[in-house]
Amino acid sequence: MNLDNFRSVFRGGTRQNRFRVTGDLRGPGGAGADDVSMTDLVGPNSNLLVKAAQFPAATLGIIPVPFRGRIAKVVGDRQYMEWPIVVYDTTDDVYRKFQAWSEEANRHKENNQGDWNDTKDVLTNWTIEHLSSKGGKIGEESEADSAKTLKKVTLINCWPVEIGSIDLSYDAMDTVVEFPVTIAYDYFQFENIDSNSQETQ
Repeated sequence: MNLDNFRSVFRGGTRQNRFRVTGDLRGPGGAGADDVSMTDLVGPNSNLLVKAAQFPAATLGIIPVPFRGRIAKVVGDRQYMEWPIVVYDTTDDVYRKFQAWSEEANRHKENNQGDWNDTKDVLTNWTIEHLSSKGGKIGEESEADSAKTLKKVTLINCWPVEIGSIDLSYDAMDTVVEFPVTIAYDYFQFENIDSNSQETQ
């Protein structure tokens, strides 16, 4: 094995900074006129506002079953970890819309729920795509980004668990405002781009 063999297998690898996140922000009263998608809010390049994301983790539990001094490890239940993202703040009310979505889950003043009833009216799906550093027509395309989609995961029934703080300071220079958001979801679907199939995890 030499460097040429490694290059032929590695093929340049993939990049952490090539990704696209898309999803809707639910407005007061569930689905309807107050809804806003990231695309509707700031145009076709809205997915660029998500500065950082990750493919979510899912853990299979282990059921230990003793047998004659040994332990048989049986597959248990799958658990899904919450999904953290970092969003750039803009003058187009992205932060306020996240807050309005959270307000429907539990109102700050009244300490009750709005029209939240765990339905598609208030829950929404978000998608994460890992993109190739090379352009091309293979894979999925959009007006905003024609890069090849290498991996795609859709999070089902999302809602915001936490909308993080925005730091303000007179000392801050050469920085832009960003804020973290933590999303809960029921499960995710991993799409195999090459075979055009979809698997529920």
